[in-house]
Amino acid sequence: MNDEILNDGLNLSMEFGENWLTDIDDRLGAKYSKLTKSELRSCDQLCRKINKIAHDFIRKNAIKNGESISFIDFAKFEEFMKLKYEWIDKANLSKLYSQSCYYALK
Repeated sequence: MNDEILNDGLNLSMEFGENWLTDIDDRLGAKYSKLTKSELRSCDQLCRKINKIAHDFIRKNAIKNGESISFIDFAKFEEFMKLKYEWIDKANLSKLYSQSCYYALK
């Protein structure tokens, strides 16, 4: 799969609303009809893994100061994620960071 497909899949995996935490297979397949069911399933699994890695990284690197909490700098998050997944675009990195910070507060 190319970077565009992977980024589209990752973006779909972070949707809120009615598609929140649902498989991306059908939605990604509607856009890329040439992908096999196996490729769609693999992309979904990879995107779930990436979301978990991002959420865990932010949660484990939270900075607690008494009652307040702050998060690792975006640049450090970006560097960490790009080491593993160099294809992730800036928009998805930003969204991953924001969602990971949001979930870390919950």
